[in-house]
Amino acid sequence: MENINDLPVEILTRIFDFLTISDRKHVSRVCRLWHNILHCVRFQRQCRLVFDSTFEEQLSDLEKRILRSCRNLSITHWDDTDDDDYDDDDEDEQLEKEVIVQFKYLFKPSPERNVTDLLFEESLPLESLEINTTFDSCRDIIEDRLPQLEQLRELFLSFDQNRNPNSPKSHPGIWVLQHKNLETLRIGLSYEIDAFRIEAPSLTYLDIQPKCRWSMEIVETYCRQLRTLKLRFQHVEYMESFLSLPFPSLTHLQVRMYDDKEIQMRYARNRNRIVDAERDEQFVRDMPKLRKLLLESNLLFFRIGVLLAKCNHQLEELTLEEQQIDYAQLKVVESLPKLKSFTLFRCEVLMPSPALPSLNMPHLDKLELFYNESSIVFNEGLSGLKSLKISLWTEKNHKVLYKICKNLPNLEHLEVLANTKLVNTCLRYLHRLTNLRSLKLDNSEPSTLLWQHCPVVPSIQRVVFYNCTLTSDTLLPVARLFPNMRELFIDRCYFKKGFAEGKSESDSEGDGDESDSERKNDNKYLNADRVRQLFPLCRVSCKESSFYWHRYQ
Repeated sequence: MENINDLPVEILTRIFDFLTISDRKHVSRVCRLWHNILHCVRFQRQCRLVFDSTFEEQLSDLEKRILRSCRNLSITHWDDTDDDDYDDDDEDEQLEKEVIVQFKYLFKPSPERNVTDLLFEESLPLESLEINTTFDSCRDIIEDRLPQLEQLRELFLSFDQNRNPNSPKSHPGIWVLQHKNLETLRIGLSYEIDAFRIEAPSLTYLDIQPKCRWSMEIVETYCRQLRTLKLRFQHVEYMESFLSLPFPSLTHLQVRMYDDKEIQMRYARNRNRIVDAERDEQFVRDMPKLRKLLLESNLLFFRIGVLLAKCNHQLEELTLEEQQIDYAQLKVVESLPKLKSFTLFRCEVLMPSPALPSLNMPHLDKLELFYNESSIVFNEGLSGLKSLKISLWTEKNHKVLYKICKNLPNLEHLEVLANTKLVNTCLRYLHRLTNLRSLKLDNSEPSTLLWQHCPVVPSIQRVVFYNCTLTSDTLLPVARLFPNMRELFIDRCYFKKGFAEGKSESDSEGDGDESDSERKNDNKYLNADRVRQLFPLCRVSCKESSFYWHRYQ
């Protein structure tokens, strides 16, 4: 093969998948073949075109040509006449503000009209649309034109507070948004709205914040056909309405409510809790297809957590966030027969004794423990674990990793987030994980001593350094310790020069008249291309990493 273009189009397409969005823009200019490949539907669907403007001026011809091939569009409409220092108590300034709002577009098209022309006069082949503006402006833009976007499948609306609440409303009454092919709807609310309805018979994905009655009406209307539902409650009374609804088609549920342990304890002492138990159990039984569940609410987990085990639910993924969990509640999770993935994020397990909590779940495949106030004992009860993500808080992190290497023989993926300095001997027994394929270090500074105590691990094929401080001295041993490594990712890392490659730090500070040629020779160690040369047999990525010379520290 003399030319890369001799490869089949399918292989070239697969190669371009590894490029970033910015790289694809440059690569598409190489030749006509590459331009055609990168402008096919496959890649256009991965790109989101973002417009952040006042839209007081119409788009240029070039921007319109780009839009004609756009599949995903994001529009943020903001008003440059909005003053953050505006004082509601100043009547003269308030009057002047109202005049500006009412008459500033008297002799030219309004920004809303320009956005409307952008969306509906160019016949855009949009599949995903996001609009960030006020409710009134969004209504002026869309009105009843949404069915004109026949290929639209995803709609994201973010409603901000009206900038001038005293300005007259252009459209009184209820706004009904209609689209027969819409499948995904996300609505972001910063205030309560009571003049909005949705008619989308194909809707299966809903992400909404129930701050008012109409938002709960959308959930009630489409509860039987939704497959994914994400809710953020502001009031407990809306949660009561939610627990009375059936979701026979639901597979993925996320519920967040910013409560605390005290609300749960008050509810536990409530006399009417027995009456609610039947409704809560019926709620769990009406979700037979649920496979993924995320809860950020002490009260809701208290109400339905035990019922999931009681009903022998076929849940596969469970995530608990920002909670204080009693140890008895945690043990309930062990009774879920099909659970394969379990995540605790910023949680605290309340133990009746000083002993650390443990889990007896040999069937569990994936466990994530991030930023928790208490640790989990890694014993034989988690012997079947294949993927582990853990944050280390204690200076005795070598003992935690020793337990992991000793009692988790089937582990294939290990991710360590170090919120403390790693002990030099923490990776000493890594070779015991004979099935380990991937290793990720996050927020750490691996020293040369760390690698000196780490044995050779031939099973590892993928290594990731994320948010780490690295030098070439600490990076070079990686190739020796992991001889079968095929992928190396250095993401968002701070990379500085190792002193073993050149002068000592004290010498460099004293040598202020170093020639430009010597500087250039030293800098060859401090760029992404040089890192790739150190690992010729691997795919190396240095995404958003910074390379600095040590004299400027």
